[in-house]
Order: sequence, then structure tokens, then C-alpha cells
Amino acid sequence: LKALAEELIRRQLNISWWGNIRFEKTFTPELAELLAQSGCIAMSGGLEVASDRLLTLMKKGVSVEQVARVTKGFSDAGILVHAYLMYGFPTQTLQDTVDALEYVRQLFEAGCIQSGFFHRFSCTVHSPVGLNPAEYGIQLIPLPPVSFAKNDIGFIDPTGTDHEALGIGLRKAIYNYMHGLCVEDDVRRWFEHLPHKVPKPTVNRHRIGKALAAAAR
Repeated sequence: LKALAEELIRRQLNISWWGNIRFEKTFTPELAELLAQSGCIAMSGGLEVASDRLLTLMKKGVSVEQVARVTKGFSDAGILVHAYLMYGFPTQTLQDTVDALEYVRQLFEAGCIQSGFFHRFSCTVHSPVGLNPAEYGIQLIPLPPVSFAKNDIGFIDPTGTDHEALGIGLRKAIYNYMHGLCVEDDVRRWFEHLPHKVPKPTVNRHRIGKALAAAAR
């Protein structure tokens, strides 16, 4: 991408473009600025579950704080950032979901991301989870006999978390955050429809802000 940006600038091509990346630390603020100068207007990438424990479990290769630093660099350069988000990953608990949403709230509040969408995790037969379910703490539900396209497969998660109910709150939250609404509110407000008490986030309310300040020093 660096070489692409340099060549676009050298040729003085006045175009707009966007990309789909992983939020790796090699995307420095300087590189983000170069991409913006070449016509980059947006970047999308997978934050997935905003939880360092689950990011490690899925071998994502990034941390929440790293994502914050990279996305802030893009945003400061005038590049819109869209985050692919996930819920319902194996062993993800209610507490994990609340903490993940708190991280997402802080990313919006800090101006790191401007757009996002929560996708429900789906286990597929040939994915790492489908091939090694025990490693992820789940039990697969055997597929019925089919003659074509064995792909999605159900699983039993011992946490028993009601992800469908949580998804309602997650979608409401992200919709409002994208419109600049309720970003400072306690994330538990999005789960008021649940019939049971929702735990408060264990994440420090200023975790992302402190991480960005430390990186700037």
C-alpha cells in the first residue's frame, strides 16, 4: 500500500480509493497520512471481538490497544474507519460482551472509528474452530446427512450465553454511536431488555484514552 500510494502521488492521479486491511502496527500515522495524500478515503478491518482474551484465542494477532492506535492514525489523517465486529464467539460470556462494547464505545468516543457492524459468529466446518472445537471449549452438533455444501455447523457452548438477546443491544448501540448519540452513556443501557441483571464493565472507562496518550508521548 505504501508503494501504491507513492506511485499514485508520483503519477498525480486524482482518484479516491479505500481498502480492507488488518489493523497491524505497521500502519503508522505517517503511513496513514501518505495513504490519505494518495486519495485513500476509508479503511475497514476486523476488530472482531474487542477482547484481548478472545483475540488471543482466535489467534487474531492484534490487541485492542494496538487497534486503537492504528485506527486513530487513520482517523487523524482524515480516513474514515469501519470496524468489523463479532459476537457469539466460543466461550464469550455476558461479561465479555459488556466489556467488548465498552471498548467499542471508547473507540467511538476517542474518534478512532466512525463506523462499525456487529456480525454473529458462525462456525464453519473447515475453520480453525470447526476443525479443533475442543481447543475452543465447545462441542460440535453433528450435521445431518447431506450430499452437497457442508459448511455451517452448530455447536454447544458451555457458557450458555444468550447471544441472540445480546445482539439486539449491540445493534442498537452501534447504530447510535455511528450517529454520535449516547456515546458517553453506560453501555448497560443497551441491555435493559434482558430479564436479568447485567454486570458493569470491568474495563477502565478511560483505557483507550490512556493508551493513545501513552503512544503519543
